[in-house]
Amino acid sequence: MKVTAAACALGLLATATAIPIWTGTAGPAQSAPSPSNATASPPAVAPCLSPAALTAAQLKARAQQKLDPSPTRLPASPPEGQALKAVTAGPSGCDAIPGRFAYVHLLQWATDTTIAGNSTTTRIVLFEEQRWRADDASGRVIRSRYPAGQQPTDDSTYYPGELDGPVGPVAADPAALTAHINANQPRFLGPAAVIRGLASLLGWRTPNQATRTAILTVLRDTPGITYHASVTDRAGRTGIGVSATSDDIRFLLILNPTTGELLAYERAALTPSPGSDRTGPLVDAYQLFLVHSRATSSSNS
Repeated sequence: MKVTAAACALGLLATATAIPIWTGTAGPAQSAPSPSNATASPPAVAPCLSPAALTAAQLKARAQQKLDPSPTRLPASPPEGQALKAVTAGPSGCDAIPGRFAYVHLLQWATDTTIAGNSTTTRIVLFEEQRWRADDASGRVIRSRYPAGQQPTDDSTYYPGELDGPVGPVAADPAALTAHINANQPRFLGPAAVIRGLASLLGWRTPNQATRTAILTVLRDTPGITYHASVTDRAGRTGIGVSATSDDIRFLLILNPTTGELLAYERAALTPSPGSDRTGPLVDAYQLFLVHSRATSSSNS
């Protein structure tokens, strides 16, 4: 079975107020190659921090944090394009990390709905995923969840061609990147499809600086996208919001303003669906990206 970007319908999360509880640098090796004896020092770049996977107790504590189910509050949109022009695809410490695998570590919240007769019970499930993906669409996924259910942890390996999405690296040319987006979310469907397509691609891949530049170019060249300055993600990081709305569903990316890296993705239903017991706008998809990096192997040791 091919891997998709979520284990079930994601949802019911807005801003978490507590300080993030993930710490440490365990996981794939994140040491950059030793610098050569250069005559001039490059500008300082923040190191690539790769947090350790949460313990079962930490995952439980994170899942039990009180959540506001309403969508992320967005500041008023500035003049067209002004906010995105403030985003630069500058160098990231993770750009120097070598390896054949893209490594993505994220948290996602999901709704698990049980229907028994006329009764509907919904609970929130928190997933933590470590994803490794090679350019041949092979890789590995380690997924933990709380509440644990029958399978609290899943560790799956995928052979070439078994992971979804285009084979090869994510494109660094705007036209080729648009083709990658179209393969998952046809761009003619509007700006919301562009945001969904980028979220799908970047959920499994680590874009280098050239690719992040192409991403910003595609966003700037897409009519109908709204930009928001100073948007806070679930880890308390402040970025630039990029949003589009379709059929009363708002899609939001939060970008690091200095590197262009993806910090978070949110899908919010602005009106309840027919027959729903919801009474107002609610987040029904949220992904919090802890790191986009690379790894020489798909081992997490």
